[in-house]
Amino acid sequence: MRRLFCALSLCVGLVGAVESKVGQAVVDLIDKQIHKKVNVLEVKSLKSNKEFQVVVVEDPDTRYKIPLLVNKNGDLVLGLTNIFFSKSKQDTELVQDLYHNTQSYNFAQQNSAALNALFEGLPKDYTIDLKSTTPGVKKNLYIISDPMCPHCHHELEQIDKRLKEANVHMVLVGFLGHESTLKAADILKQVKKARNTRDKVDLLQKVYAHAYKVADAPDDKVQEVEQVTKKVLDTKLVKGVPFIYEYHKLDKK
Repeated sequence: MRRLFCALSLCVGLVGAVESKVGQAVVDLIDKQIHKKVNVLEVKSLKSNKEFQVVVVEDPDTRYKIPLLVNKNGDLVLGLTNIFFSKSKQDTELVQDLYHNTQSYNFAQQNSAALNALFEGLPKDYTIDLKSTTPGVKKNLYIISDPMCPHCHHELEQIDKRLKEANVHMVLVGFLGHESTLKAADILKQVKKARNTRDKVDLLQKVYAHAYKVADAPDDKVQEVEQVTKKVLDTKLVKGVPFIYEYHKLDKK
């Protein structure tokens, strides 16, 4: 068993070394071609073709993320687009997810001033703050979510994973109609009794459940949800939910 463990450890180490080598080769090539230092965020191997890997780099000046298709030596680099086909479904999903995630992230970065103003201007106590389970975490994620949205349900299922990496701030909206607004208002009413993050998460999961029906939603909370929903829509930046934004305090010039 010990020999097997050592062999597996060695394999993991070799994979990490290869990925590190490819990443460094990409950094060096980009620097040589356009005199720009980038940071490597991810290196992912393709299942269907071992000759290529997907590398995500970050421009430290703009903080934009750029997905690249790279050969095994790191001396050929192509920018990835949403046009990607492979006989491997896993590879297709990997590239599509990376492309979608980087584009969403870049959009948020490009509009960070307006998004910061939106979140900073929300009514007091409207945002549901969930503290990270990892001490000392400084990363802050804002998630705009609709209780009736299936994709928001799926995102909420990942909340424990999110909380390992960041503090999460939930902003509830009624994009999908009156029942969404009622559920959001109901949560805002009940969340005041929550003693900690776990209580808040349990409440969110309870009310988000399809079977849950709102017994009583206070008019003032309903109006508050309607006002915030309109405010979010008026920015024209949030066109769907869940909308996830990593908050960064901008330097004042």
